[in-house]
Amino acid sequence: MDLHIDDLKISDCTKNILHELGFTMVSDLEGHDYISLIQKFPLQRHRVYSIIQELNTAGYLLPPENAISIYDVPMSQRLLHILERNYILYLSQLSLCSKEEHARMRNLGEQTMIELEEICKAHGIELRSIHEIKENLAPYHLPFNSAQYEGLYRYKITSFDDLKKITTHDLYMICQQDYNDTMKMYYILKDKGIIFQTWEDQYLFEIIPRKDAQTLGRKYRIYTVSQLFSCAEIFIDSMPPSILPSVKAVLEEYNN
Repeated sequence: MDLHIDDLKISDCTKNILHELGFTMVSDLEGHDYISLIQKFPLQRHRVYSIIQELNTAGYLLPPENAISIYDVPMSQRLLHILERNYILYLSQLSLCSKEEHARMRNLGEQTMIELEEICKAHGIELRSIHEIKENLAPYHLPFNSAQYEGLYRYKITSFDDLKKITTHDLYMICQQDYNDTMKMYYILKDKGIIFQTWEDQYLFEIIPRKDAQTLGRKYRIYTVSQLFSCAEIFIDSMPPSILPSVKAVLEEYNN
């Protein structure tokens, strides 16, 4: 029998964070570990970090399989504290960030960076630069910013063709969960021939006019089809007449 998060013997603080991350049932946590949660919620790393020990101790979240803990690797206290401060608990997490992102870690000087690179080399972990991605995408004149290039790195996108393997939700994560930036990049990539993979939902800008999607996002914070379906009929009817045809067309299509 599946348990509700609220029924677990864990602190109210941890329960609240799990709810805020979208977890309501224990089964929602299945298949996840610290690393997968960090990847799923890159902008909420501090929250995942704050609850991981309690969830691991209680047995609701298992440690990553075959992952090497930073506490099992000889290193200077300086480097250890830097990794902890950046929510890195396992060596395999190091490959999820580019050299540039590591270099921006506070207090990571030249000698500590050398120490980090030596540890990675000893454990077969490759630290790569985002310069390769920038060079490969340069001919396409895509307006990705620095943070978005880091997102491309995390999604292992190194070429234009790799962009054909992602969903619009992946693009949303690459764009730091910024809806307007995602919409902008979606149209740019679509104009350049990118066809996105399907996912379990759809962003409204994928299926209705851009202006209507912008209005729904800006005025109501409604970004996806599932969010639109969760709206009460009386709320839908109160929307501006200019966007109602698009809204009702979506509801009618997905109701059939």
